[in-house]
Amino acid sequence: MRFLLTFFFLLFAVWVRAAAIAVVHAELSVPEGERRFAKSLASHVQRWYNEAGVEADLIADSTLSATAQYKVVVLVDCYRPPASVVTTVQRLLGRGTRFVVCYSASQELATLFGLKIGSYKRTDSGAWSSMQFGAQRPKGMPSKVLQTSSNIFTVTAARKETKPLAWWCDRTGKQTDVAWWRTSQGSYWMTHVLSGDGDELGKQRLLLAIAAESYPEVWHQAARHVMQAAVAPVKDGSLLMRTSLLPKSSPRREQIERANDVIKKVWENLEASLEKKEGYVAYQHACDLRDSVNHAYGMTYWARSGEIKGVWDHSGLGLYPGDWPRTAKLLAQAGITDVYVNVAGAAFALYPSKVLPQRLEGNALRDAIAACRQQGLRVHAWILCYSCTNAAKGAVDRFKGKGWTLQDAKGNDLNWLDPTHPEVRNYLIDAAIELAKSGVDGVHLDFIRFPDLPSSLGPRTKARFEAAHGKTKNWPKCITEANGAHRRQFLDWREAQIASTVLAIRSRIRAVKPNVELSAAVFGKYPACADSVGQDWISWLRTGMIDYALPMNYTENIEALKDWLGTQTADRRVASKIISGIGVTATESRLDAIDVLRQIEVIRTMKCKGFALFDLDESLRQSILPILSEGVTKQ
Repeated sequence: MRFLLTFFFLLFAVWVRAAAIAVVHAELSVPEGERRFAKSLASHVQRWYNEAGVEADLIADSTLSATAQYKVVVLVDCYRPPASVVTTVQRLLGRGTRFVVCYSASQELATLFGLKIGSYKRTDSGAWSSMQFGAQRPKGMPSKVLQTSSNIFTVTAARKETKPLAWWCDRTGKQTDVAWWRTSQGSYWMTHVLSGDGDELGKQRLLLAIAAESYPEVWHQAARHVMQAAVAPVKDGSLLMRTSLLPKSSPRREQIERANDVIKKVWENLEASLEKKEGYVAYQHACDLRDSVNHAYGMTYWARSGEIKGVWDHSGLGLYPGDWPRTAKLLAQAGITDVYVNVAGAAFALYPSKVLPQRLEGNALRDAIAACRQQGLRVHAWILCYSCTNAAKGAVDRFKGKGWTLQDAKGNDLNWLDPTHPEVRNYLIDAAIELAKSGVDGVHLDFIRFPDLPSSLGPRTKARFEAAHGKTKNWPKCITEANGAHRRQFLDWREAQIASTVLAIRSRIRAVKPNVELSAAVFGKYPACADSVGQDWISWLRTGMIDYALPMNYTENIEALKDWLGTQTADRRVASKIISGIGVTATESRLDAIDVLRQIEVIRTMKCKGFALFDLDESLRQSILPILSEGVTKQ
């Protein structure tokens, strides 16, 4: 352990420079209603560069012509660029700028890259589930990147020098006829966008490799950044402190000592490669250093008997769609105990349902249950209660026709079912009972709330409130203003609508399947969520309406987590019924393995029943589960 102390005195150079990479989000190239989503897609690309220690500017396509010279420009969702954007791209190409074009239907833009636009294609069958890169790929680019895309815009080569760089493959790994392209200018054209839905390390390395072709310094920057992050647990003394708490004769301590020998060797190799200015080699060593430190740190934790160690599977199809046994085996080997599988929602089902509209062929629920049972995993059927996300074709239109959807104050229908509608309540109760009878260990309610207060003020909701409490004046100000005449009464009534649905589901499940647990994914900021979205989940726990609550405590700030959990567990009667959600790859938080370990430590300190990781994807498989299985989930 002695050599580790030298890390306390290491200083790393911080290089200040103008960004050489621009990530461009669409303003002029997409309709106004799509601009926010287009910017979020581009933000993922910028984040992957920045998290690797490589500065990248996020700019709009409307300002591209006024920017400084960039070596690499990534155009994200440049669907229908106007002539001004195409002209700017042409000018920058002439100056030697390299481009990565992600998803476009513009023939004018494609012509600049020696390509011909083909056709728009869409499918939910998993036909495009990974990208397989050929032997001619740039140094450092992974051979395979996982991503399931439902829609693409195909292109073909218009010039001989334009060649396929990669091919899309289906869920089975079979190559399709849809390609990524490398153009004569050394630029790239992708038939879809890079989405933030998993395999983030693969996408990050893909982007680094592309940038490094014209900007080799990328690898040096990334290597130094990874190196700094990797040794943080050593520099702050936490690894040394945690190791010192282990008995000197324990096998675990001996393992950590051996791991430290590996860390020392990797560190020496990293320093040597940096001195030789071997950027990519240094980056590889830095990644090895990070992995070695993380594994050693993971060994300083222990598993707890009876603790729930859960994972949310947002896709409902496992890590390997069509192969649930493979996913179940991996999770069991990693020490996971419970899997929350998203097989249903207000507007879809991934199984032959008699209540909900089926969106995909097959029976993902049956497959998940069978595979997980064989591995000793508990399965919870996860249902998106009121949200119409991932809707089956025509489902939302049918809901609107029935008057089932929420409306805003102007009477516009929203993509959300109305929790105050009696028929909606019965519909969701029937769906939950169907899931309870399917053979699962639990039913897991999500989106069991209103979206927000403004979305609760539509004419139909107003009419039901007035039917229960009398006529109102000055709607909606009587609700929205802090001292509104009916504000408190309305908020309490709205909260009661959600609670009554939960109670009805609880009662019906107990009547038909008393051993099936009922849990709910809930907002972490309690008690504010009772008023904001009608979700008073602590009272649900106190009265036994649900067996467990899974608050989505998604944050990168450990102090915020302590504060939230402190409030949630203040009533010690319910603390043991809380399974704290950890946002590994959530919109609100991105956590590395050591971040996750430290959050688990806080969760345990608060005496919670366990934790649940969001979300089951390649990032979790590659970077988190192997470290947790060194100690926290070690069997």
